[in-house]
Amino acid sequence: MEWQPEPESLKQLIQLLNNTQTADNDVQRENSQRLEELRKVPDFVNYLLFVLFVMKEESSLARAVAGLLLKNAVRNGFSDIPPHMLDYLKRMSSEAIGDPDKLVSHTLGTVVATIVVLGNIRNWPEILPRLMQLLDSDEYLVVEGAWNILYKICEECDHDLEEPMDDGTRPLNVMLPKFLSFFSSESPALRDYAISTTTLFVGRSSECMQPMMDTFVVELFKRANDDSVNVLQAVCRAVVALVETRPDKLMPELENVVNYMIHTTQHSDTDVAMAACEFWLSFCEQEKLVENLKPFLGRIIPTLMRGMVYSDEDLVQLDKDDNNAVVPDLDQDIKPRHHRARTHEHHAAEGDSGLSNGEGDVEGDDDDDDDCFSDDDDDEDVYAKWNLRKCSAASLDVMSSTFGDHILEFVLPVLREELESEDWRIKEAGILALGAIADGCMSGMEPHMPTLLPFLIRWFKDEKALVRSIACWSASRYGKWAIFGSEPNTMKVYLEPLLGGLLETMMDNNKRVQEAACSAFATIEEDAGLYMVPYIQPVLETLVRAFGLYQRKNIIILYDAVGTLAEAVGPELNQPQYVQMLMPPIIERWDNLQPDDQHMFPIFECLSATALALGPGFKPYAEHVYRRCVQIITTTLQMCQQASQDTVIEPPSKDLIVVALDLISAIVQALGEESQPLVAQHNSFTLHLVGMCMVDPEANVRQSTFALLGDLAMYCYPLLLPQLDGIMQQLVPQIDRNYSHLNVCNNATWSVGEVALKAGEERMESYIGPLLERLVPLLNNVNTQLTLAENAAITIGRLGLVCPAAVAPHLDAFAQRWCIVLAPVKDNEEKASAFRGMMTMIGTNPQGISKAFLFFCQAALNWQTPDHDLLDMFVQTFAGLKQLAGNEWESSLSLLDPQARQAIKDRFNA
Repeated sequence: MEWQPEPESLKQLIQLLNNTQTADNDVQRENSQRLEELRKVPDFVNYLLFVLFVMKEESSLARAVAGLLLKNAVRNGFSDIPPHMLDYLKRMSSEAIGDPDKLVSHTLGTVVATIVVLGNIRNWPEILPRLMQLLDSDEYLVVEGAWNILYKICEECDHDLEEPMDDGTRPLNVMLPKFLSFFSSESPALRDYAISTTTLFVGRSSECMQPMMDTFVVELFKRANDDSVNVLQAVCRAVVALVETRPDKLMPELENVVNYMIHTTQHSDTDVAMAACEFWLSFCEQEKLVENLKPFLGRIIPTLMRGMVYSDEDLVQLDKDDNNAVVPDLDQDIKPRHHRARTHEHHAAEGDSGLSNGEGDVEGDDDDDDDCFSDDDDDEDVYAKWNLRKCSAASLDVMSSTFGDHILEFVLPVLREELESEDWRIKEAGILALGAIADGCMSGMEPHMPTLLPFLIRWFKDEKALVRSIACWSASRYGKWAIFGSEPNTMKVYLEPLLGGLLETMMDNNKRVQEAACSAFATIEEDAGLYMVPYIQPVLETLVRAFGLYQRKNIIILYDAVGTLAEAVGPELNQPQYVQMLMPPIIERWDNLQPDDQHMFPIFECLSATALALGPGFKPYAEHVYRRCVQIITTTLQMCQQASQDTVIEPPSKDLIVVALDLISAIVQALGEESQPLVAQHNSFTLHLVGMCMVDPEANVRQSTFALLGDLAMYCYPLLLPQLDGIMQQLVPQIDRNYSHLNVCNNATWSVGEVALKAGEERMESYIGPLLERLVPLLNNVNTQLTLAENAAITIGRLGLVCPAAVAPHLDAFAQRWCIVLAPVKDNEEKASAFRGMMTMIGTNPQGISKAFLFFCQAALNWQTPDHDLLDMFVQTFAGLKQLAGNEWESSLSLLDPQARQAIKDRFNA
C-alpha cells in the first residue's frame, strides 16, 4: 500500500504553502519558522510529493511552492533520501510530466532535472527514453513539459550525455537528430527549445555535435527570419556560439552572416537586437578572424551608435531629474560590497612585461572598476541592467581597442551629428560613444579634445541628470589626456577646469549625478597621482562637504574617492591642516557604524589607505582604530565558535576579520617601529588572534594574517620572538608547490623572508632545509604565477643572506630561474636584500653560479639605480668571479652581446 498523508497535517501544510505570498511580515515570519520545522519531519518529502502530483485541484501557487520546497529538499538532502522514496519520487515525477498548469510543470521540470544532476543519469536510465518518447506525444503540454526538462538536463549534464550508457550508445547520438528535427516545428516555443538546447552543445564543443554541425547550420539559418522573437533570439545566440567555437562554419558565408547580424542588431524588439549585438563582442575576441570585420565597419559602427540611445523602457525607471539628494537610501538600494584581501606583490620595471611564460595576475586581482559595460552593475547605475544600449557601448569599446583610430572615419560623422542633436537622448548617446572610444582611439581623438573636453565640462550642468552623469564618466575617460597631453599648459588649461567641474558636480542635488561625478573624480585622482598635490586643499574641502550631503549609497563611493586621493598623493597628505580636515568626519562615521553595516568594508579600506598615506600623522588615531579592530576580530571569532557549536546560529561573515587584519597591517606600516608600544599594549590579544587566524579554514583570513605577520616581523619583531617557533611551524606548511590557495602561499612566502631578516642565522638555520624543499620547486616551476615566483626568489635570496652556509650549496639548483624571475622587477629594497643574499651565496660557493653566469650578468645589468653599498657588492662579486675564472674570463663574457659585455666592464669594473 502506497504512503498516504495524515489529513490534519496535510491541511496545515496547504495553509502554510498558500501563506507564502502574504504581505503580512509577521505571518511570513511565522510561516517560514513552521516550514523550517516541517523540513525536519521524515515524511516531509512525501507530503510535498502528494501536494505536487496528486492534489491537482489545489491552487497553482500552493503546488508550485511545494515543488520548489521539494527541489530544495532533494538538492540539500539527496544522499539522505531512502531508496524506496527516491524510486517513488522518480516514478511519480515522470508520470506527471505535462501538467496543465505551466508554473507547476516548470517546477516539476526543475525537480526531475535536480534528481538527474545529483543522482547521475546512469542511475535513472529510464528517464531519457521516457522524455524522448514524450516529444512525440499528441498533447502539446506534454511535449512542452518534456522539452523543459530536457533543456535543464542538457544544461547541467552535457558531459554525462556524451558518455556511453550500459548498452554502448551515447545518449546525444540519439537526442541531437531529434532536437534538429524540431527546428521546423509549428510551435514557436518548441522551436526555441530545440535551438537553445542544441546550442548548448555547440557552445561547449560537444564531440557528438561535430558530425551534425553542417546540418545544424543549415537548419539554423532556415529560421533566420522566424516570426517569433524568442526564436530569433535563440538563432542569434546560436550564431554567437558558432563564432566562439566553430567560426569555420560561418566564414564561407561571412558577408551574409554580417549583413544578417547588422540587420538583426536593429530589430524593433530590443531583446532580439541585444542578442544580435553580442555577436560583435564575440567576433572581436577572435584574434585570428577579427580583421575580417574591417570591410563592414562603415555599417557596423553607426548601427552600434544608434543602439546606444536610451529606449523608452529604460527611461521609465531612469529618467528622473528630481533633486533627491536629501532622500534617504533604502537597504535594497545598496548592493553588497566585498573586500579584496591584501596580497604582497612586486612590479616589473617600466617597459618590461616580465616573464612571457603565461603567468597571470595574482588570484582575484582582476580590476573591473573601469569597466562601465559589465553586466553586474547596480540597477541604479547610469547604464542600468545589461541591455542593448550597454551591449552596443561595450561592442564599440572593444572595436575601438581592436581597430584603433581606423574606426574614427565612421565614428566622427555620427558623433558630430549626435552631440549637436536637440534631442537629449541622442546627445547623451553621443557622449557615451565618445567615452567608449577613449581607450582605443586616444591618439586619434587628441586633436579634437581641446574642443570636446570643454563641451563635456559644460554638460556637467545640463538640465537632464542622465546627461550630467554620462558627461562625468566620459570626461574621466580622457583624464590622462588632460594630465599628460601634448597641448601647451595642458594641466592649467584642461585639468584644472575638469577637476573644478567634477568637484562642483559632486555636490549636485541628484544622487545619480553625485555618484557619477565622484566615481569620475576618483578615476582622475588615480591617473594623476602626485599631480594632485597642488589641489589637495580644494579637494578635501569638497570631500568633507560631501560627507554632510551624501546618502548611504554614495558615501561608499566617497570613501573610495578619499582612499584614492590618499594613494595618489601619499605622504603629501600628511600636513596638519589636511589631517584636521579629513580625519574627524571619517573617525566620527567609523565610531557610529555597527559591524553589520554595509559601509564597514569601504570605511576600513579608506582608513587603510589614509593611514598608509599619513604615516606618522595617523598616530593620534591609531590606538582608537587598532583597539576596535582587535575587538571586531575577537567578537567575530567568538560568534564563529558559537555557530560551530549550534547550527541554529548563523555564522558571521569572516570578511570583517580580513578587513580588520588589513587595517592593522596598514597601521603597523604607517607607524613603523613606533607601532611597537601600540602592538605591545594589545600583544597578548594580537598574537593570540594571529595564531587563530593562521589556521583559519578560510583562505582570505590566512592570506591577510600572513601579510600582517610580515609587517609585524619588519617593525615589531621583539614582540614576535617568544612565539617564533610556533609561528614558523604554521608558516612553513603554507608554502606548497601544489597550493590550493595562491595568495595564501604568496603571503606566507613573503612573510618567511621578512622573519628571516630579523631572526638571523641561529634561529633560522633549522628551517632552511624544509623551506628550500618548498621554495625551490615553486621557483623552478615555469607555471608558477609570477608574483609568487618573485616572492619565492626574494625569500630564497634573503635566506641566503642570513644563512649562506646552509643555502649556498644548493645554488646551482635555482640560480638560473632566480635571475630570470628577478631581473625585470623594479628596483626596491626587497629586491636589493635578495641580491645581497645571492652575492653572499656566490662568495660562499662561486661554482654554484657557473651555469647561470650569463643570466646573473643580465639580472645585474637590469638594476637601474643600485645604492652605493649594493653597487660595491656587485663590483666585488664580479671581481671575485673574474679572479676565479682567470684566463677564461674573457671567453665567458664573449657569450654576452657586445653592448652587455661593455656594460659589465663599465658598471662593475669587470
